[in-house]
Amino acid sequence: MALRKEKNGTWTFYGQFPKQSNAKTRYYKKRGFKTRKEAKFAEIKFLEDHQKIPTSQIQLKDVIREYHIDAPLSLKESTLKGYKRIENNIIIPTFGNRCINEITSFEIQRWINNIYSDGVNGKKYADETIKGILLHLSGLLTYAVKRDWLIKNPCSSVKQPKNPNAKPKEKTSKDNYWEIDEYNKFMEHIEDEQRYDIYEFCFYTGVRIGELCALQWKHIDLILGTITIEQSLSALTSKITSPKTGNSYRTIKLPHKIVEKLTTRYNYISQLRNFNDEWFIFGDQKYISNGTIRRWFNEDVKKYGVKPITFHGLRHSHASYLLSNPMLSEQLIADRLGHTVKTLRDTYFHIYKKHRKLLDDYIDNL
Repeated sequence: MALRKEKNGTWTFYGQFPKQSNAKTRYYKKRGFKTRKEAKFAEIKFLEDHQKIPTSQIQLKDVIREYHIDAPLSLKESTLKGYKRIENNIIIPTFGNRCINEITSFEIQRWINNIYSDGVNGKKYADETIKGILLHLSGLLTYAVKRDWLIKNPCSSVKQPKNPNAKPKEKTSKDNYWEIDEYNKFMEHIEDEQRYDIYEFCFYTGVRIGELCALQWKHIDLILGTITIEQSLSALTSKITSPKTGNSYRTIKLPHKIVEKLTTRYNYISQLRNFNDEWFIFGDQKYISNGTIRRWFNEDVKKYGVKPITFHGLRHSHASYLLSNPMLSEQLIADRLGHTVKTLRDTYFHIYKKHRKLLDDYIDNL
């Protein structure tokens, strides 16, 4: 299912019918609609009239193909790339040639249990990855239900396998952060100016690495001392995309020392030939990749013998510093980080535990 605007201003709908067993692929197309809305409604009516294919003839690989015709309208490219990897490596080898009305809850449960215990082709997967595999298969079959190719999603009664004796993991940034003195000790060793500025910027703003890489001069107001986060660099596709969540769209106030450095940088770089505000703040006409920055940081952490954290740990360090100040509200901190308050509490659980200990000590001293 797809829509296209022609050069003469009219709209066309076109697509591919799900392939029936032992039959040739069938395509459809109709032109001449005045508006996109008119073409869309016409396509729906067309499919209702012509696409009465018995569900016994629709295979899962057909559903996957149709799903990817519709999905780009609502999903990021990086998400689709991840889905295709799951489909090609894990789902299609087992269920691709199966008719969807023959796939049962029992065999899906056995299949996901085997992945949990034995992996796929000798490769073991983490619990979260296995959860994602099952959720995507369920999503594909839900899509089939919505297209009236399937009456009920067999995944609805399938349970994700788990170790009953495993301790529940806390969704926190515990240990993956530095206190101020640890950060200062690390920064004393950094001589490369570009690396220094990147590390310092992340520590003082708490931006995600993809947000940092995608920052352009058009996103900064050197007079007000603010940056606006409205895009991110995908590590998977190396393309500029929208931020991680709706809350990620935000404007961040910068410390004076960061504004002064960026002003100096701007005064120099703006004199270069062909400069414009589309240039990247920590690059030039081209961004610096996520992988490059992570590699620099990991090299420096290992080289200087400081407490090991990931580059994302600089964001956690910023959050921990803010949360250690009882005068700052949770909502203000969540807004600055691009979180909800709930996510803030879940992610920085260890900081709240520290605060509760301080509260207990304070009461004991009354």
